[in-house]
Amino acid sequence: EKLIAFYEAALQVYTRDAFPQYWAMTQNNLANAYSHRIKGERGENTEKAIAFFQAVLEVCNRKTFTQDLGVTKNNLVNAYRNRVKGNKNIARAIALYEAALEVYTPTALPIDCLQTGRNLGNLGFAESFWGTAIFGYEKAIQAVEQSREWITSDNRKREIIEENLDVYEKMMQSCINHQQYDKALQTIERSKSRYLVELFANSEIYPKTATDTEKQQLQNLRRQIAASQQFLETETPSPLPLSPPLTKGGPRGVPEDSPSQRTTQTRSLSPEYFQQQKAKLETTSQQLTQLLEQIKQREPEFSLTQKVEPIDITKFQQTLDTETAIIEWYIGNSNSPSNSNSPLLKGGWGGSAFIITRDSIELITYTTTEIAELQTWKNNYLDEYRNKKTNKTWQNTLSQKLEKLSEILRLNEIIAHIPPNSKQLILVPHRYLHLFPLHALQFTSETRFQQKTNFRGYLLDSFPAGVKYAPSLQLLELVKNRLTTRNSPPPNQLQLFALQNPTEDLFNADMEVETIKTRFNPHQILLKKQATKTALNENRENLSNANYLHFSCHGIFNFDYPLLSSLVLADSLEPQTSPPPPESNQPDEKQRYVTLRSGRKALPEKCLTLREIFAELQLPQCSLVTLSACETGLTTSTAMTDEYIGLPSGFLYAGSMNVVSSLWAVDDFATAILMIKFYQELPDADSVALALNAAQNWMRGVSMEDLRVWVGLLNLDEKSRQSVELWLLCSSEEQPFRDPKYWAAFCATGY
Repeated sequence: EKLIAFYEAALQVYTRDAFPQYWAMTQNNLANAYSHRIKGERGENTEKAIAFFQAVLEVCNRKTFTQDLGVTKNNLVNAYRNRVKGNKNIARAIALYEAALEVYTPTALPIDCLQTGRNLGNLGFAESFWGTAIFGYEKAIQAVEQSREWITSDNRKREIIEENLDVYEKMMQSCINHQQYDKALQTIERSKSRYLVELFANSEIYPKTATDTEKQQLQNLRRQIAASQQFLETETPSPLPLSPPLTKGGPRGVPEDSPSQRTTQTRSLSPEYFQQQKAKLETTSQQLTQLLEQIKQREPEFSLTQKVEPIDITKFQQTLDTETAIIEWYIGNSNSPSNSNSPLLKGGWGGSAFIITRDSIELITYTTTEIAELQTWKNNYLDEYRNKKTNKTWQNTLSQKLEKLSEILRLNEIIAHIPPNSKQLILVPHRYLHLFPLHALQFTSETRFQQKTNFRGYLLDSFPAGVKYAPSLQLLELVKNRLTTRNSPPPNQLQLFALQNPTEDLFNADMEVETIKTRFNPHQILLKKQATKTALNENRENLSNANYLHFSCHGIFNFDYPLLSSLVLADSLEPQTSPPPPESNQPDEKQRYVTLRSGRKALPEKCLTLREIFAELQLPQCSLVTLSACETGLTTSTAMTDEYIGLPSGFLYAGSMNVVSSLWAVDDFATAILMIKFYQELPDADSVALALNAAQNWMRGVSMEDLRVWVGLLNLDEKSRQSVELWLLCSSEEQPFRDPKYWAAFCATGY
């Protein structure tokens, strides 16, 4: 009551004509006071607050107090949503949110845009107005992406995503409820692109084709944008003290850090100066966009690392042939509060599988219960695999584990939605699904399997043109576009560049590479101790001109610093007799080493790192990179905010059309046999995936006797023949490679 009296007294001095901005500030405060007033009838107080807010809007509109205008509209929305006199004016609230978003744009005021768009999305979501929800969440997502692009703090970037994961998930749910499946897929793709963009922004990686002048321009524009955005978000005050919502957290869950709950800044800047800074930011952003567009014309890959660019799903579908189908998964956060109240399903929405063809998009949804079951399965799988004491159990029960995964993912149901004429299948996993051999899952289908043995088989058995993987639709589209510019040399002129056993502890790598190289002319092999970082750099031109790259070595995925994920070269391992490096909390010390599963440490500067692959490696002629090593296809399995980024993505970005990589620590001998057979299949196969699938099917079914005959035709040296015979003597199985642990680890990624 004292506040109301003081504000009314202030209005005797701050008149509307003499001091319009201060009048509006005081009027806004008076409206807030009535919104919280205890004395009197609540409905009457709310009506007074609405009247005061509307009067403020008139002045803000007339005097172009743009930031104040957005704040007041947010406050008025809260009042309308809490209106108790008559019906809640939801339509009016939506209109005001939409009007506020005309002021709070993603490029001018992304933090305010994020909160306002989020509030509008939540209002539409709560009322089942799916179009409204999509509009609001779309603005919020644009603001999230813009904020992460400009914010310099790594922790704050991560916090922004963690605080707004529900925006992406509710956007997905709204699109699905609105039957806009293409928009839902576009949201998934935007989510996948975030992490790659962030990695490049923090690492200051520049285009491979950029001149020194262009690199300097990029650096200057990035810094100017970051400085301008920081100024607008932290230095620009609002002349209007921004009111808190009517109840803590706001009606229908208005975030506590929304614009209506911030405190007033102490510095006073004129609206004209604010507009000048806003215009400066917009101009600089346009200059950066124009520069990136110029670079994109000659280096389209680089644009994907600078800005999250939504993919046109409908246009992408038209690039597919009629015999290709794609399954793209989305695994939601089963702990998200929004999911338990989702109107989609009883039990909540936990995730989706989209079946994409040229002419349609079909949908399978998972409940939160199913995703929780998947999470438990994943934890058990990885715990057994990573623990040396239980790894043997993991190997012996892998088939049963994969059968359970097929059941949880409802693969039978997914395959039933794929047209019978589809001969090629592309799998686009999400989050931790990247860790598992989805091509080795079994399912039952009377249309896909003609045998009368329960009509059951592996996924790779049922698509005659092959089963392959893609990190995302956007990267798949990028790789596919290269087909128009690539000219394949004659089969007798294919060039091979290979690394052979750099650490000299892979006992069958020599047999593998020595056999494979005979199929290529010319070929260059960096053998054992020759395969150093120095030698690799000296032969960078030969590597860039090669059609096939084959790395028979150790591979490491670095979960803490993904760009330090490496292929281990000669002289990179610390001597086993050396003491371990001292523990340190400094990032530089942590980044000094990468660690193999054996526990040995390697120096990244002596390895081929993912950062170098992204920043320096150019493979304009490369059809295939084969990573014949352990765990080269791995990525993190725990983080909600990180999407697939690993060695396969790096080589695809560098220019390769395809990458073959592994999902676990593979058997050295079985890998050598699989690789030799794979390269035998390549010349007659229509695709890398089909050749790999054929080699894997042969591995599964080959008998001991047939294997000996096949090996006899390889013209191996004496040492390699002895190695083969020793392994076969230790195996008691009639079909020695039947178990998935021997053949299922390798997967083909690309187009």
